[in-house]
Amino acid sequence: MLRLCMTTGMALFLSLAPAHAEPVFGASARSKEAVSLWLGSAWRDYTSRHMTPEGAVIDDANEGISHSEGQGYGMVLAVAVDDRETFKLIRDYTYENLQVRKDHLFAWKVLHTPEGPNVADTNNATDGDLLIAWALIEAYKNWGDPEDLASAKVVLADIAATLLQQTALGPVLVPGSDGFVSGDHQTVTVNPSYWVYPALETIAEFDTSANWGEVAVVGEDVLDLSQRAPSYLPPDWVDIGGLKLVPSDKFTPEFGYNAIRVPLYLALSRNALRVKKAADFSTLRGFADPRGPSVTQIVTGEPKSVMGGIGFRAIAALTRCMDKAEPFPSELLQIGTDDYYSTTLQIFTILAIAERYPQCLSPEW
Repeated sequence: MLRLCMTTGMALFLSLAPAHAEPVFGASARSKEAVSLWLGSAWRDYTSRHMTPEGAVIDDANEGISHSEGQGYGMVLAVAVDDRETFKLIRDYTYENLQVRKDHLFAWKVLHTPEGPNVADTNNATDGDLLIAWALIEAYKNWGDPEDLASAKVVLADIAATLLQQTALGPVLVPGSDGFVSGDHQTVTVNPSYWVYPALETIAEFDTSANWGEVAVVGEDVLDLSQRAPSYLPPDWVDIGGLKLVPSDKFTPEFGYNAIRVPLYLALSRNALRVKKAADFSTLRGFADPRGPSVTQIVTGEPKSVMGGIGFRAIAALTRCMDKAEPFPSELLQIGTDDYYSTTLQIFTILAIAERYPQCLSPEW
């Protein structure tokens, strides 16, 4: 049975907190126990429903595939709850089955067949690579194995060499090594949610293969320039040509299941301006709707469909609490109902609340 040590198991998220932040556990022993119990239950449910015994994290809403994003999320969460055994399982599966390219990046998509894992696409996903590197650094910080830090640096060197594209704005993260830069190199397609701000901030402390702080700042610029009337919601995908940013014509121009992560990553930042940007999402279209934010057409601002999963609603509720001190709804603590992606975002949101935003905890905790 998983036993959470809240002193070390939450070290990841304590490290994300700015110096002035007060951990929730200093305020209430009852809150400490409640969050510990919730995290223990949520993590047991997560590993039982969304992970194989071999360490593959399963995306049950996407034909049961595994991908580098899911492996990275799983590794980060395992460190956050101090579950070293599960971290090793996910890490080792990731290296054995996804690190099949000529570089040290990870193939983004793995199918599960009767014959075993089968890489279906060897292109990488840059957010997955960043999440894996971040998890390895946090594992090193928590458990002290220098091989984890060394492994992270090897991955980061190839991200720096392969996935940073210089633009008029500065260096941007290309979402994958293939297919996102035009033949004449005049247009770069990016995804604002691939800037995982807490990852970049931690990486900058341990790796010098790129100016990761600058990369994070350019990500903010991309976000700011992509948030336009009528909705001011960022598109999932953006084309950069010179100083011009427009919703990418390669994808449906909408705010959706990619960009919903942007306010969560901002909320997990140690940078006060990024935290303010997260809170500002509470005023945007759909974020006040208790049913959840909507997939929204960027050009017209028309809502298309509600993102009703608990994880998406939890992110919106977090922004409302940050901005308006609105208590976090207790129904968003329900465990065992949602798919891999929504559940992952739910757990990250609760971890953020536990260590960064204790004022969001309702008296029911």
